[in-house]
Amino acid sequence: MRHSPRGAPSWVLSAVLVVFGLLAGCAGPQRHAWLRDRTAAVAYSRPLAELWPEVKAMMEEQGYSWRELQGRYVLETEWLDSGGGTLGPTSSTRYLIEGITLQDGRCVLRALRNDRVQQSVGVSYTDSGGGGSSSGKLADPNAVGRSTSGLGAAQKQSYRDLELELKFLRRLDPKTASALEAEASAKYP
Repeated sequence: MRHSPRGAPSWVLSAVLVVFGLLAGCAGPQRHAWLRDRTAAVAYSRPLAELWPEVKAMMEEQGYSWRELQGRYVLETEWLDSGGGTLGPTSSTRYLIEGITLQDGRCVLRALRNDRVQQSVGVSYTDSGGGGSSSGKLADPNAVGRSTSGLGAAQKQSYRDLELELKFLRRLDPKTASALEAEASAKYP
């Protein structure tokens, strides 16, 4: 087999283009991660009493209902189903949103997200052993008094939701959000 001298440069060019494409593709996620991380340290100059109704409106738009601590800027949402069905696991999410006033008069908003995944379970029935008619007895004789269906143990995960905090920033302080986005774009073009 004979090697073409023109084949090598096109292969090298292709490899360079692939590497450049991969590097350029990484800028978007890096930019978003940088922006999200900077949002974690943002303090609002507007008072909490002014921001809080907008925070509640945003949560309501997402379908959440909540309980609020009287006299404090803390709300805890109810669990909201976010997926799943009768044959598979169900997932749901709830939030704890807290507004804190700093000593200098500025304030911060923190969003703690809780995710829960549960699997429906059931108890099987057995045949009485004679001719295929079901006796309706539980397969486990020790299961007397137990429900025939229910939910398995929940898997839970809690974390600070910087994505929601970024949504708050974009809505509550668009000028600061735009400045951070411009800085992120300059850093990760």
